[in-house]
Amino acid sequence: MKLIFKTTTLLILTAGLSVSSCQQEKEQTPQPKTGQAPLVRLQPAVKTKMVSFIEITGTIQANVFTDINSPADGIIESLMARENQRVEKGRIIAVINPTDRQALISKNRLQVQQIEEKLKTSTRDTEENTLLTRQLAKAKSDLEYAEKIYQTVPVICPMNGLVTQRWADEGSQIGSKEKILTVSDMNTLVIKAEVNEKYFQTVRQGNQFPVILNAYPGDTLTGTISLVYPQVDPVTRTVKFDIKLRNFNKKILPGMMATIEIPVAVRENAVAVPEHAVLTSTDNNYFLFVVNKDSVAVRKIVQTGISSGNKIEIIKGLKEKDRVVVSGQEMLKDSIKVRIMNTPEGGVL
Repeated sequence: MKLIFKTTTLLILTAGLSVSSCQQEKEQTPQPKTGQAPLVRLQPAVKTKMVSFIEITGTIQANVFTDINSPADGIIESLMARENQRVEKGRIIAVINPTDRQALISKNRLQVQQIEEKLKTSTRDTEENTLLTRQLAKAKSDLEYAEKIYQTVPVICPMNGLVTQRWADEGSQIGSKEKILTVSDMNTLVIKAEVNEKYFQTVRQGNQFPVILNAYPGDTLTGTISLVYPQVDPVTRTVKFDIKLRNFNKKILPGMMATIEIPVAVRENAVAVPEHAVLTSTDNNYFLFVVNKDSVAVRKIVQTGISSGNKIEIIKGLKEKDRVVVSGQEMLKDSIKVRIMNTPEGGVL
């Protein structure tokens, strides 16, 4: 009995020591620390003038140009001009050998050849020989008459200018009214462009816009609207207009492409923030975070306006000088405490 009692007592003491050890170990295990507040960068909302632009493309063309067409079906017997060559009004620029003339002359020549072949086998001083001789004389006379009466057709240049396009080559077959050359007056080059009719108020004669030519991407030019066409295209719903370049002495050619920046909205005192500060909620509302004096981020639903560069106008939901989160806002929740990133000088960013 004594032995059993001692064993039981030993077990109870061992269990007690084990429990005490577990409690002590639990007390010594470090507890996880609460997470640090998110680090954010701030920028005050400011009032500024904002201008919203649209970019459209245009093409350089001559306002005065002409397509020189063939006056008849035929072959281009000669062509006296090539691209980039100056031509003068009233000069012959091409010669067309009409199909009708070719057919008639070929028919008469063939007749002459056939009679000459028969004469080679005909006996002299016979009735047949005499008849063939008369027929040959008549055929030659008809051929000469056809060559004199049915002349080639000259093509006269209608204006002074530069050949900007050659549509056919010498010796090629061409149809009546088909284009041979395009001649342009290089002093009338403009940028031809068009814009949706909803922007009609922005394209007024005399308005000036920034222009960049694809051929000279490093040059920002100024273009002035010289003409607004008095009709809206019923299919495209666009208004066409011409732009003249100012004070640009580099060589420009018809067909060059241009990018035109047109201001379509102006706000003189817009409350603006960086575009990336504005987020979109799952229900398609725009919102941003403003930090109050207690360093608490407050979620603000806002209404946006125009964009200009990397800034966006806030029409509703924000006041000038509100401290807007511009970095770190993606990880924020409403009413969360934040840490504010400072500049090296100690100012709030």
